[in-house]
Amino acid sequence: MPAQRSVARTGLLLAGVLALCRIASLGKELLIAGRFGAGDQIDAYALALLAPALALAFYLGAVRRGYIVEAPRRELAGELAAFTNRYLVQVLLFSTALAALAWWLLPAAWPLLLTAERYRELAEPLSRLTAPAAWLILPTAAVSALTAVLNARHSFARPQWTHVLPTGAIVVAVLARGTSDGAAVLAWSLLAGTTLQAAALALMAHRSGHHFLAPGTHLFRGSRSFVAVALPFLWMDAIGQLNVMIDRAMASWLPEGRLSILYWSALGKDFLSGTLVASMLWVLLPRFSGQVAAGDHDGLRHSCSRVIRFSAVMLLPVSALALVAGRSLFPALSLGELDSAACDRLGLTLSGYAWGLFPELAGLALVQAMLVLGRWNHLAVIGLLGLFAPNLILNLLLIDRLQEVGLAISTSATAWLLLVVAWWAVRRTIGIDDQAQVLSSIARATAFSLLAGCAGLGLAEALGQGLISGIAAVTVSASFYLALSLGWPGHPDLKAAIRAWRQHDSDSDDPSLEHDTTRSVP
Repeated sequence: MPAQRSVARTGLLLAGVLALCRIASLGKELLIAGRFGAGDQIDAYALALLAPALALAFYLGAVRRGYIVEAPRRELAGELAAFTNRYLVQVLLFSTALAALAWWLLPAAWPLLLTAERYRELAEPLSRLTAPAAWLILPTAAVSALTAVLNARHSFARPQWTHVLPTGAIVVAVLARGTSDGAAVLAWSLLAGTTLQAAALALMAHRSGHHFLAPGTHLFRGSRSFVAVALPFLWMDAIGQLNVMIDRAMASWLPEGRLSILYWSALGKDFLSGTLVASMLWVLLPRFSGQVAAGDHDGLRHSCSRVIRFSAVMLLPVSALALVAGRSLFPALSLGELDSAACDRLGLTLSGYAWGLFPELAGLALVQAMLVLGRWNHLAVIGLLGLFAPNLILNLLLIDRLQEVGLAISTSATAWLLLVVAWWAVRRTIGIDDQAQVLSSIARATAFSLLAGCAGLGLAEALGQGLISGIAAVTVSASFYLALSLGWPGHPDLKAAIRAWRQHDSDSDDPSLEHDTTRSVP
């Protein structure tokens, strides 16, 4: 596999690509909304896409990460190409069977999932969407599997760019065909675009050095051991999906208008989580897998500690900026029917979500270390005591008093509890490298972030509410954090990260120098 670059550099590059892809997807959604509006066609389209979405959520993600964990071990054994081909064929065979089953069962499932009246309204558009939605499972599985192959070779940003192909296919189809075919044009163009994406990823995998025609052994050789690797990922994904279902069910208790506030603020939080947090976790998993495969537990312990420290200096100030913007900038906004009072609640809710960014990244990074190590007993404790139980209890305690803001705070508090439980689990297995320094780094980043937040809020209070004062408050808060971290008293981890970044740039200018991965700051 190629030499590993700095996790921070690679993760932030991937985060930028993810952000651009999400912006492109937002443009596509705006086009669809403008052409189709809100009606039965889009309702049927959203329902039909549940089939591939559930496949991706409940088994494709777990299998993808299971492959990334197993790939370094197979490479050391000299059988990576054969193992990869078996993995690809098995995923495609299982997904083909699942797609055929969905195509057969979905027409009978819709009357059971919808009320009689609603089914009468959606029966015709659903009948036209069943085939493309069901068979979309197959290229979606191919995209997931091939992405895993490239990620295991430490290729992250280039595969992510291929997500513009399904988006572009939908845009071209809508502009060319209009709405005369209903939502079927969306489903079939999505199927075509995802198939093109799978083909592009296959070409990338070939160019990265994988041999699709490498001779192998029996198709299902080693399947049992691979399933054992993927099951812990499936367990954690199931807990996560269960928490989402609980949150959505409890959100339905909110008064009129509050659920919309929660939905929009959750979109803002998901944008941050889906770029910064998700990208770092994607990059970390192959790093952890390679260290465990090589028996380098000291390296894994060091990587976990460095990730926690880096995520503290990176994400805690983001939380402070979200708080300042939520209290100073958002109340000054008014978007049509969304008045300033609703924007104020939106800012508060987003602020509640934002304080869970650091523990989400740090906690899930430690969880990934436990997943790679295959510690089933600790993972069971993490899932139940670090995710499921706290989320349920805190939701019940906070929803009546704080409503949608309470649900947002509950999500952040659950992330902090996840970090505590995951810390305990890692400490009992491989240990935490330089534990005192890690805690000191978190405390210093927290203090600087809070001081920067107070400075921004103080300026906003002095200037009064308004768009200009809100922007000034956010700018002052960011500048104050940088002054504290890079000036006096200073934060050693942020300074070290910047030095390593600059050193990486100077090394990259000389092609005769290889990257020294031992000094890379994750």
